[in-house]
Amino acid sequence: MDDYSKLLAVAVVSLLAAISPGPDFFIVLRNSLSYTRKAGLLTALGVSLALIIHLSYTLVGLGVLIAESPFLYSLLKYTGVGYLFYIGASGFISSFRTSSTLDLKYAKPVEQITPSQALRQGFLTNLLNPKAAVFFISLFSQFIDSNTPVLIRLEYAFINWSITLSWFLFLSYIITSKGFIGKINRFRIIIDRVMGGALMLLGMRLLLV
Repeated sequence: MDDYSKLLAVAVVSLLAAISPGPDFFIVLRNSLSYTRKAGLLTALGVSLALIIHLSYTLVGLGVLIAESPFLYSLLKYTGVGYLFYIGASGFISSFRTSSTLDLKYAKPVEQITPSQALRQGFLTNLLNPKAAVFFISLFSQFIDSNTPVLIRLEYAFINWSITLSWFLFLSYIITSKGFIGKINRFRIIIDRVMGGALMLLGMRLLLV
């Protein structure tokens, strides 16, 4: 497989991984619909910042240590489970205290999330997901060996990072468009509870990894 084919393969796999429902998908969806477009975009940015850390340690070989160390993997796993469950439970509980409608002008709702909270939630959700570490190790081990130039490694990393960030920014933007929100406005409380429950279930599923 030539370099171009490898780059294309990394791009395709990265896109499929990004659009597959998982912790990152649900936290961006939840913050976009429960709060504001800005919150969703900042959550997506937080996810992308955590990706830089995953990509960095994977490309320098530290990912193998996490994958092969039961202690480190378990520590990351259970911390991620706890965090996802906490975020999901918080969203579920808050749905009982907020209005049943969304503000189509994106004004500040009663239960608002600060920019730093949105950024941090996206960052920690991705960073504490042990499946992310395993995914990057599995993906890049197919294309990288000791002879792979540093520039090519960086290209792989940039492709994955840019595709993931673009997808989540697009997701947050499109689901907070007025046409979309107008259709789901009446179901806001249900959405909050479903998203909260989904995050808790995703956290619990990590126990089975």
